[in-house]
Amino acid sequence: MKIFLLIHGQDTDSACDTKVKPFAGQQAAWDAMRKEWNEAVTAWGYASKEHGDEDECECRQDAAVIRAGGDVEHWRIEEQELAVPVSVAVEVSGGLVRAVYAKGGDVGADVFDLDVHDFPDEGEQEETESREKQLEKLIGAPGWKQVW
Repeated sequence: MKIFLLIHGQDTDSACDTKVKPFAGQQAAWDAMRKEWNEAVTAWGYASKEHGDEDECECRQDAAVIRAGGDVEHWRIEEQELAVPVSVAVEVSGGLVRAVYAKGGDVGADVFDLDVHDFPDEGEQEETESREKQLEKLIGAPGWKQVW
């Protein structure tokens, strides 16, 4: 699972700290960074002051900065992979999946019944083969592994 961290650092006469906020989506992190940067530009009165060559005030897609003299505020967004161990238990009774339980995260479950009756109805064998191909394609994708 990917998360996006908005990291805001401030080194000014009034404060010196760093704050980190996690977001589930990149757009939400960018929107928050843009909002904080706009508020800081207003609070600094940046547009109403004269600036030297070292000063900067810019907001890009992955970073933003306000620098005037020795004071600076900066933001950046970092993408991180969140490794969450997930455990799954499948309850089967009477040949049917009755429930799927999970610990450690949200889990989706698809059941691929590959059983065919002793005397299959017309098209049943083809449907089963199609489900088997779907399963093979799914578990052949990156990140899938057999755990039991």
